[in-house]
Amino acid sequence: MIRKTVEYIRIPKKLFWGIVIGLIVVGSAMALKPKKSPVDMGTVTEGLFQKVIIDEGVSSYKEKHVITAPADGITPTLTLEAGDPVKKGQELVKFEWDSDFKITSPLDGFVLRVFEKDRRHVMRGTPILEVGNPSQVEIIAQILSEEVVEVQVGQKATISKWGGDQDLQAVVYKIEPSAKEEVSALGVKEQRVGVYLNITTDKSVWRSLGDGFRVEVAIVTDEKPKAKLLPIGALFSDQGKPAVFVIENKKIQIHPVEVLARNRQFALLDGDLPVGTQVVLYPGSTLKPGDKIRPQ
Repeated sequence: MIRKTVEYIRIPKKLFWGIVIGLIVVGSAMALKPKKSPVDMGTVTEGLFQKVIIDEGVSSYKEKHVITAPADGITPTLTLEAGDPVKKGQELVKFEWDSDFKITSPLDGFVLRVFEKDRRHVMRGTPILEVGNPSQVEIIAQILSEEVVEVQVGQKATISKWGGDQDLQAVVYKIEPSAKEEVSALGVKEQRVGVYLNITTDKSVWRSLGDGFRVEVAIVTDEKPKAKLLPIGALFSDQGKPAVFVIENKKIQIHPVEVLARNRQFALLDGDLPVGTQVVLYPGSTLKPGDKIRPQ
């Protein structure tokens, strides 16, 4: 029978407790060591700054007419439907009055809407159908009165979300002189002014844009080349004034900034924050000056 013997290494008590205390000290130091906060980072750059007014708009044929009843009488059953082509001078409606009265198309184009499809007696001025010429399309945007003061005839604009793959370029050609009261989706009364734009992009790109299409309009009211641009997500309020967290040697410090204007992407800066400065994007409420950070 073979006996196994186990030999134990005896450690002096002083050495043992020294090791234990050392491990505790190291563990405590590691636990108390400041952790680096993960952050998103951005950079102050130089480029073109554009101040824009963005709102909804609608496309509209410049030339369109509503055909109405010329007198009290009877409209026949119409065979025309929305989308049917029409020629200038083409008979549209044979209106029954004291005698038959032919109503003809005032333009080349298409039927846009049919208001009276079935034969019936109508009053003078009753809309029967609407025709329009698609060769010229304008965009109409209703802009808030406090914003429209910055809009001028000749300013450039971008038309997006119209249904095509490519944004369209446009220019403001008319601004209505008076505002109209509208009620927003939230039930707030607003004063809005009609702004009219011509599309300057080649029509081959937007041939499918019809009448009454909803679009998004971005009018450029001011632009500055070689501007100092700060990512808009870096801004926060420090004692009621705009500021950013500047990154220096992997630590952050608060830096006040002077913002001249802003758009959806950038703030236009004036002041001593140099191009190339790294800043924290979307800083959380837990960050404070002197914190160490690391890229997220």
